[in-house]
Amino acid sequence: GTEVDYEGEKHTLIRDDDVLVKFSGEKLTLESADVVSDNVLVKVDNSEEETSSGLVIAATSKKGSKPSTGEVVKVGPGRMASNGEIMTVDISVGDMVKFRDFAGNEVKIGADEFAVVKMTDILAKF
Repeated sequence: GTEVDYEGEKHTLIRDDDVLVKFSGEKLTLESADVVSDNVLVKVDNSEEETSSGLVIAATSKKGSKPSTGEVVKVGPGRMASNGEIMTVDISVGDMVKFRDFAGNEVKIGADEFAVVKMTDILAKF
């Protein structure tokens, strides 16, 4: 962001696309968190995978990979179109989604890991 001096105090200007989650209160919790724009908050699936030979591999241990599936827990209101209308998203709380590898921005809320994913990066819901 760009630092500016406003009424004797330093502030940082950022783009609206850089804001992923907003919250009220003093602490970020799942209840106080709201995603903005066409973002979706996904509780990532860190489950293990079993190979055909019976080996169990943690999702986070695969080289160059990070979880890209999970359950939607919060949905933003949508993106504003050029005509000023909100384009809503076709995802609901409780949907399971697959999103592009490395697309989500990691957010830790409490002890749980989440990903903030843009609607355009969601490949499938199931």
